Amino acid sequence: MQLVIKAKRIGRKRANYFMTNTEVKLLWQYARDRWSSKFQVMLSLALFRGLRIGEICAVNLLDFSDNYSRLRVIIEKSYIDDYLPLIPELVNILKDYILRNKQRFKDGYLFPFYSSKRHSNHLDPQTAEAMFSKMRKIIGEDYPQFLDKSSFRCGYVKYRISWHSCRRWFETKIYDRFNDRKKLTDIMRYLDGRTVDSYIDPYETWKNEGNILQDTFDERIRDLMQTSKGQLRLANFM
Repeated sequence: MQLVIKAKRIGRKRANYFMTNTEVKLLWQYARDRWSSKFQVMLSLALFRGLRIGEICAVNLLDFSDNYSRLRVIIEKSYIDDYLPLIPELVNILKDYILRNKQRFKDGYLFPFYSSKRHSNHLDPQTAEAMFSKMRKIIGEDYPQFLDKSSFRCGYVKYRISWHSCRRWFETKIYDRFNDRKKLTDIMRYLDGRTVDSYIDPYETWKNEGNILQDTFDERIRDLMQTSKGQLRLANFM
């Protein structure tokens, strides 16, 4: 009698959407040298403040404190209305962009959108995603890892490097620095601390997988190699 093992069909593996520091440097370099100052400022808000792309698109001059050190944001999903502190280098990037482009802003929005067909005065997330897609394609010509993607049965494709992976990079760098999930939850204004767990645990595995394998198997593979060469271990004589 043949034993048949029934298994639940696996729809998909949870994909890794983390970026390396090297990839972040490449993204920043190409944004600076091959793209617009608008894209670079949007990228800086994602990488160094961890804002979602919808929050970035809606940034207005009226949202800043007098010295630009804080930015008022209504957090998506939680709807928390708060002033978020900005690091000095990010403030300098914003000030330079505002000084050079203030006359082009529409109703004070840093990332205006001009169209007779749409009523919104600022860039929408879909347009911003299209901008990122073009940038990713340019970088991918030289660095194919930027085109890593996951395909789903419904035909949907998700790229590993995107606006959201910039936010993940911001969060994981804070975690690497302080190793404190409660502090990270507060900085990100999450209502539920389990939100952090959902990506910090996979991040820990992704970051340390090589060390985990090395610690587990290094001694064992050395034992196997010595045996295969016909060498007798000292323990055999004791």
